[in-house]
Amino acid sequence: MMKGIGVAALALTVVSSCMVGGTLAKYTTTATGTGSAIVAKWAPSFKDAAGGTYTNDTVVKLTDTTVSENKVAKDRVAPGTDGSFSVQVGGNGTEVGFTYTITISEVNNMPKNLKFYKEDGTTELDKEGDVYVLTPQDNTIAAGATGDKTITVNWKWPYENAAGETANDADDSAAGVAGGENGTKMAFKVNITATQIDPTKTV
Repeated sequence: MMKGIGVAALALTVVSSCMVGGTLAKYTTTATGTGSAIVAKWAPSFKDAAGGTYTNDTVVKLTDTTVSENKVAKDRVAPGTDGSFSVQVGGNGTEVGFTYTITISEVNNMPKNLKFYKEDGTTELDKEGDVYVLTPQDNTIAAGATGDKTITVNWKWPYENAAGETANDADDSAAGVAGGENGTKMAFKVNITATQIDPTKTV
């Protein structure tokens, strides 16, 4: 009896092994392809008014070239002077769309009544804290665009206020007393920032 049971068990084991072996057997084939991607070019171009590359060493001077030197010395600003400076922004073949802004920061010793204006020459620049911000109305450059856009920042130090009053004279005179070749000098930084447009959003 026991012998018969052992033989039956052995037979079941062999059958089970065959079933397991048959279940695990299969055909497999693997095909391998190669993936690739080209990163979009990012190379916005910044230039000064003369077309030179705009760098950390670029010097922007506020000077009025329309006033004769016998009225205001060369390369000086004073009440009654005004002018502008320009920067050029280009796509340079950049393969993503971007926007740009111009800011004037770290302003030191600026005469109280001197003002910065937008391209229309009459609207003062927006101010965020101590930073002047110019966001041109058309400040978008499309992907792949070439050529430059010129942006002009205007400035003016009025000789008198709109009513011709003398209320500003004391502040203007104080700035003049502190000025001169060896005196207090106005200093500031002009920053141009290009920012990629989020491609998932509608502009």
